[in-house]
Amino acid sequence: MQTFLPYADFARSAEALDDKRLGKQRVEVIQIVRALTVPGYAWKTHPAVLMWQGHEEALGRYGLAMCEAWVGRGFGDTCAGTITEDLATFGIAPIRSEEALREVDAMPPWDVDGDPVLESHRSALVRKDPELYGPMFPDADPAVPYVWPVRSASVIEAEQRKAANAVKREERRLAKLVEEAELARRRRSAAAKRGAKTRAEKKRAEQQGV
Repeated sequence: MQTFLPYADFARSAEALDDKRLGKQRVEVIQIVRALTVPGYAWKTHPAVLMWQGHEEALGRYGLAMCEAWVGRGFGDTCAGTITEDLATFGIAPIRSEEALREVDAMPPWDVDGDPVLESHRSALVRKDPELYGPMFPDADPAVPYVWPVRSASVIEAEQRKAANAVKREERRLAKLVEEAELARRRRSAAAKRGAKTRAEKKRAEQQGV
């Protein structure tokens, strides 16, 4: 599950996609819209869903841009109607233009040129089809992984466990250092006592010899 945004412009992003990915985007948007708006629907914790949370109308506009580009290439489409109806059921109607959404700051914060999220989408496209997308995005590094602007609950939980384990390891390390320092102190103290005892015995022996 993924929405591709190589540009901070929905129509331009749609134009950049090959037919296979453009067609799939329409269906992906329907799934993400439902994951965000339908109780009990699957994929609710998927990062591709969470990145659009709170920006459902912008997601709808993205989907409609994909549908418009799809139709513009001569294909038939029924997804635009489904996207519009699903969002209307959720209380979003009509779906405003991208320009109107930007004017009221209703676009996702990561949808700006140069954002790491968009840069990672360019890299992903080059990785998937270097012959087509390599010339289109010559500066994109195909080794760059997806950048998700949000993290799922499971990822956050894993990060918290990792951080907690790191704290425990550090606590054990410090405790070991304290233990070693105390052991070294005791050894120095014992050595000092033995040295003092030896010197005292030597002094007594010297005095007795006198």
